[in-house]
Amino acid sequence: MNDEVRISQDSFAWAVEHVAEAFALTRGERHTIIYANAAFRRMAVPDAAGLIGRPLDESLSTEANGVLRPVLDRARRTGLGERSGVIVGLVGGASPLSCTVWPDMLRNGDTEHLVVELRRASADDMAPTTHRAVAERLLLSALREQDAARDAEVSRRGAALLSAESRRLSESLDERATLAAMSRMALPHPGDWCIVDTVGPRGSMTRQAVTHPEPATQAALSALDGRWLPRDDDEYGLPLAARGAGPWIIASDSHAFLHSASHPADVRDVLAGIVTGPLMTVLLTVNERLLGAVTFVSGEPERLLGADDIALAESLTSRSALALDRSRLYGEAIALRARAESANEAKSAFLGMMSHELRTPLNAIGGYVDLLDLELHGPLTELQKQDLGRIRSNQRYLVGLINDLLNLTKVAGGKLGYSITDINACDLLTECVALVHPLIGQNQLEFDRVRCDAQLTLRGDREKIIQILVNLLSNAIKFSPPGRRIIVEGARTSDRVLLLVADTGIGIPAHQLDIIFDPFVQVKSDTLGQQSGVGLGLAISRSLARGMHGDLVVESTLGEGSRFTLTLPIAAT
Repeated sequence: MNDEVRISQDSFAWAVEHVAEAFALTRGERHTIIYANAAFRRMAVPDAAGLIGRPLDESLSTEANGVLRPVLDRARRTGLGERSGVIVGLVGGASPLSCTVWPDMLRNGDTEHLVVELRRASADDMAPTTHRAVAERLLLSALREQDAARDAEVSRRGAALLSAESRRLSESLDERATLAAMSRMALPHPGDWCIVDTVGPRGSMTRQAVTHPEPATQAALSALDGRWLPRDDDEYGLPLAARGAGPWIIASDSHAFLHSASHPADVRDVLAGIVTGPLMTVLLTVNERLLGAVTFVSGEPERLLGADDIALAESLTSRSALALDRSRLYGEAIALRARAESANEAKSAFLGMMSHELRTPLNAIGGYVDLLDLELHGPLTELQKQDLGRIRSNQRYLVGLINDLLNLTKVAGGKLGYSITDINACDLLTECVALVHPLIGQNQLEFDRVRCDAQLTLRGDREKIIQILVNLLSNAIKFSPPGRRIIVEGARTSDRVLLLVADTGIGIPAHQLDIIFDPFVQVKSDTLGQQSGVGLGLAISRSLARGMHGDLVVESTLGEGSRFTLTLPIAAT
């Protein structure tokens, strides 16, 4: 509120307080006096301190009780001003008075306040009409200024509350922290409190929190934890929402609902001691899913819940619903990730154990084949030697698969060590090509030479880089029909060495480019027939590359070939 508005309000307040006319302001059906200026206080009762908070007709003589009430009720009901037309006596037999009433209508057409003027019949009737009109305008203007200031203050507090609640709700992705933040919500009026209920996974209703601003009342409500629970027959809160009520529910008489006889006796005793006004339940929904409900309870019995209260409550609950849904999704994701990691660890442990168990008898098979091949137990025919060769070939193939499984489990578990040194890239590529060169000729493929700067040096583990490159070269040979070309190159960027293995073979389908580095994934080829292996080579190769602070990527066009690039750190010069 700026200084200019405050000065204007102070001026109105001073004028109304010191005007010669006796004015008072009443509220509600009982016409309770909420303000009386100095002239009214002097005229009405000797004890001015006892005037505020009492019904107007009870503050005057007993004669006035049957005369004033109909006038006040009629003005409140019709919205029209009215003069009593009678003279009433004051307490103690003072001079007779007449009474004039003006209603102050709200925006919705209802009348909440009445402006009442008392006049002594002997003097006030002689007062100039203009003087009285000025006083009336001053009082009504002051009342409107007061209402405008109150509305502005309510809006300001509502905006500040929304900002603070949004900040608190976004502070954590933990569901408990989000529920704790939600439990402190309330409309920005003195004594207001709230009840937060949520829907469980199987539709069960849980009371998460009941929060009251007064410490003593909060202590009494906290003692009801586990006792005051949402019941299917409740006429407010989540139970009513679950029965198909609208997005928000307002009850003017919260006392009857909160103090239901269906509650345990100790719950009823605690709730009976809490001052309550109207209540409003607003649903917590996200994408038409009911997550719960927040019940806002007023601490003022005579206060009405208006459109501003509804709008603020809906804004608070919509933010809360989104935060609660987000925290639940995050919790589910964490749980799923933990289960996936646990399953992956169990799988790796199983593969490692089985690989060790299988490698021992396979090595024994290989040893006995070698002994038989040496003819230590007698001579062998050529057919027998061919059979031993087939046994040895299959034994080595199985040992290779088991070694791949062991490497995969070691890489995945972070148990593989690296011996990082400076390595000449050109020499390394030449060595790898030499290892597979017989297969290039056997498959009738074309290969010219390694293209690489002779001075290009990288940093990495020599044995693991050879393992990666030999796997890439083997795949290039395997997936290239006769007559196609194999390309091996080395290049550099400012801080990286690029080792390229390319072919002009069958290529890889676009939908498989993102998954060929996953374990146990193989590229299917109808052109080249059944391919051996279990799809671990590329998965292991990329993991090894990343373990040396590098990477392995692929580009491919179906029917034209593939281009695999191994990147590694360049050696310092």
